[in-house]
Amino acid sequence: MWYPTVTLRAMSDQLVPGHSYASGAEELWALVIASFSGWEQRINQAAEAAGLSPVSAWALVQLDPEAPVSQKELAARLKCNPSTVVDPTDRLEQAGLVVRRPNPDDRRVNVLMVTTRGAKVRKDLIARLLEPPDSFRRMPAGDQARFREAMRETVSGSTSRSARRRGKPHRT
Repeated sequence: MWYPTVTLRAMSDQLVPGHSYASGAEELWALVIASFSGWEQRINQAAEAAGLSPVSAWALVQLDPEAPVSQKELAARLKCNPSTVVDPTDRLEQAGLVVRRPNPDDRRVNVLMVTTRGAKVRKDLIARLLEPPDSFRRMPAGDQARFREAMRETVSGSTSRSARRRGKPHRT
């Protein structure tokens, strides 16, 4: 995984040197990208602690222990070609973190089931990966709630019910 690394010296510094933002939305997007500067290091460290590659670790995180899925469904979650998940799932199976079983609804298809050990490793990975940065912890609760709402809208592509109730238009 590669993510651009941006070092911020001060909030007033340009995130993209020599560029004037065309809009507040463009600057916001640059700030979101900058917020991921430590993600690669975080996923690498968490994966190493679990004895996994970063790709296998992220594949395990995407598997729900309560809902087995096919490799094709896992590939859709990872937004990749189904053949791409073969190696990471083989490694997860070799490590005893998942097992392949015939789908009871269609025995031609195998599903990936997270083992008890896999569920524990997955839980530890999620705890490490989703540990909020200090800057998020210091943010006032109201600001956190507004930021979560804005990010949910961004990810879902729709305006939230609370924003519609306030009569605020969906802006792009």
